[in-house]
Amino acid sequence: MRSVVADDHPLYREALRLRLERLCPDGEVTEAGDLDELLALRDQRASDVDLVLLDLRMPGLTDAAAVRRVVEAFPGAAVVLMSGAASAEDVKKAVQAGARGYLPKTLQPELFASALAVIIGGGTYLPAEILNAAPILGDQPSPVASGPDAIERLTPRERQVLVRLATGAPNKEIGRELGLAEVTVKLHVRQILKKIGARNRSEAAVIATKSGLI
Repeated sequence: MRSVVADDHPLYREALRLRLERLCPDGEVTEAGDLDELLALRDQRASDVDLVLLDLRMPGLTDAAAVRRVVEAFPGAAVVLMSGAASAEDVKKAVQAGARGYLPKTLQPELFASALAVIIGGGTYLPAEILNAAPILGDQPSPVASGPDAIERLTPRERQVLVRLATGAPNKEIGRELGLAEVTVKLHVRQILKKIGARNRSEAAVIATKSGLI
């Protein structure tokens, strides 16, 4: 996995680079100190970048339009915001601009790893306090590819969660069985409902059964 860490604090960039290298020993991590330096990397195998960790307060990152520039510069990458503090409105605008989530800089290492797994697997990660503050991801299921056929859109991890969800297992039990934090399971469930067009867990169980997943 090729990652880019974009932050104007050298010590934090170094710490984050080391964390990523521990999580992905075979990966490659590049650093950038401001928006111009980050965008300059698009001419260097930008299409090969899988992940961009972007400091929300980095010089040059003034608004959601700047976030969109980064998303467009690295079309194959998951662009993820990081910050010591961010308002729900700032995060909402960034997600609408194409960001795949928000990771507080205070996030515990094990939850950081789980959040990255969700994002790399095709999902979106937002902390519970951000989700509760604003309907960033929306509460309505996607009208596209809903029903049993939409099971094909789920990641392998989401299918594992759905199988257990369909048996009536609560988030805490699902997390214990799969080695995930409860908040990560909650995020998976939100993504599953959205992808398969289910309004609640009961409908998701019916769809999973009809699809032959159960």
